[in-house]
Amino acid sequence: MPNETTNQEITQGGQKKLQQFLTNLGIPTVVISVAIGIYTFYFKGNDDNVIIDFIDKIEQKEEKTEDKTKNVDVENLPKEEKEELDFVEVLEDYLPTSTTDLVLNYDHFSFSFSDAHKQSEWMAYELSYDLLDQKVATRHSSFSEDKNIKTGSAKPSDYTKSGYDRGHLVPAADMAFSETGMRQSFLMSNVSPQLPAFNRGIWKELEEQVRDWVKANRHMYIVTGAILTKPEIDRIGRNKHIPVPSHFYKVLLDLKLPEQKGVAFIIPNEKSTLPLSDYMVTIDSVETLTGITFFPTLPENLKEQVKSKFNPFRWIYDEDRYKMRLSIWNEAATYSSYLE
Repeated sequence: MPNETTNQEITQGGQKKLQQFLTNLGIPTVVISVAIGIYTFYFKGNDDNVIIDFIDKIEQKEEKTEDKTKNVDVENLPKEEKEELDFVEVLEDYLPTSTTDLVLNYDHFSFSFSDAHKQSEWMAYELSYDLLDQKVATRHSSFSEDKNIKTGSAKPSDYTKSGYDRGHLVPAADMAFSETGMRQSFLMSNVSPQLPAFNRGIWKELEEQVRDWVKANRHMYIVTGAILTKPEIDRIGRNKHIPVPSHFYKVLLDLKLPEQKGVAFIIPNEKSTLPLSDYMVTIDSVETLTGITFFPTLPENLKEQVKSKFNPFRWIYDEDRYKMRLSIWNEAATYSSYLE
């Protein structure tokens, strides 16, 4: 009996350790429950310290990684390591190139605006676990013309009764840590015409999934926009001066050690029943399609690693959310009123 009690206590300790570790990674609750069930079945208290020690080592490695840039003699580092360290520390030049030469910097994001399309070719920002944890701003209820664009942005009325949503490029939920950021995310420079079934379906799913990946990876650089180089599918506005893009993209970059990685998505502006994984592409693919260079100041040794390839197993999507899109979000968008 004493041995059984000891084993039970050990197993509970291992369960708690495993649950906390997976929760911190942003793993869905259902997956955590399954993992703990499998763990309990196979270990039953035997060699339980193996999993505890293993998790401890990973956490210690992450702590050392976070301190990597502290107390480092930068001047004596090899050139490639110094370039990489400078990029991670300073991050002044991570913005993409602009094909329009009209780049504006706001408090928490920057963007390249296309006057010819009255929308942005890219919006760029960084997001972290800590920022997502700070929900201080309430969602705004109205959009506003961006007065900082001298040639004029689209007006909210250009979208009225058009059949298209005012689709956010930088999601409002990503700016919930700042009242200013939230307000600026409702400027029309951050808006593109999106079909309701797209905006409220797969685009919504991707936005939520990105926040999960940010939580799991602690920090990420995000660039998102309309693909303005492909033929439009429609035009809206009083003078039909706003093209409706056929596709949208999102580019993700994780520079946090020990695993630095990147991935991109190109998704048609339409209702989708396919999983997010079907739309995964390399960052290079988006560059080829848009003519935009992403993260141009990345050290050469990183470009091949994060821009020319991706590992889909490092970007696992939430299957429960995918099922929700199919059963609820898509249908709700289909049968809801598109008119204001």
